[in-house]
Amino acid sequence: MSTMAAPPSDAPTPDDGPGGRNDWATTSIDRVVDVVERLRSATTQPAITAVRTVVHGVFVAFCLIAALVLGSIGIFRLLDVAIPGESWSAHLALGAALSALGAWFWSRRTPRS
Repeated sequence: MSTMAAPPSDAPTPDDGPGGRNDWATTSIDRVVDVVERLRSATTQPAITAVRTVVHGVFVAFCLIAALVLGSIGIFRLLDVAIPGESWSAHLALGAALSALGAWFWSRRTPRS
């Protein structure tokens, strides 16, 4: 008579992981990590994008202001060299041009009701 012994209780089953036991701790940690990643992508990622946009916008504004100031100085110096006379003639030409530009913008405005 042959007696068949029951397999030991710690023998691997098809549902078990590579270690022979179902690793519920790893599964639980993976789920927690997934939830945290989804929460981060929903909350902090838009905030990071907004802050980056503001920082880049401020940097571009400073660069544009610096370019405007340096360009204005360059135009004045060019006029001072190109127009005969003292620097008053450059002031007069630049003032007239800027006044004409301002008058044009003023004529293009929409009146409030």
